[in-house]
Amino acid sequence: MIVFGSDLYTYATVPRLADERGRQPVVQVDTYEEPYILPVASNVDRFFDTYSRFLEVVVAEPDYQQTGDSDLLFPWDATELLARDERLVELMRSRCFDDLMKNKKTSEDVRHWFEKVCGAPL
Repeated sequence: MIVFGSDLYTYATVPRLADERGRQPVVQVDTYEEPYILPVASNVDRFFDTYSRFLEVVVAEPDYQQTGDSDLLFPWDATELLARDERLVELMRSRCFDDLMKNKKTSEDVRHWFEKVCGAPL
């Protein structure tokens, strides 16, 4: 993976999954308590588009407008937005990320999230 953002959550591209045009999928790497990786976009452009749309949802929340805080978390609460990325869904359905997601593969939260994004069981 090639890291391009680092904080509590790190974002990275996955060169070995590049498409014919060289565009690499993006994953979120959570290194906080129990490390895990989740696919979040089919390429960097889609990541920024999806994340910006997610932020629009966050700031439209009444709680956010009143307090500046939100309980919504990316990518957990962005399943509908992620599902719009057809190439990402295709990669997830074909199990291209399984070796990266292996640490949390049995997690019920990840299974449920996966099913909401791609409409198929993990």
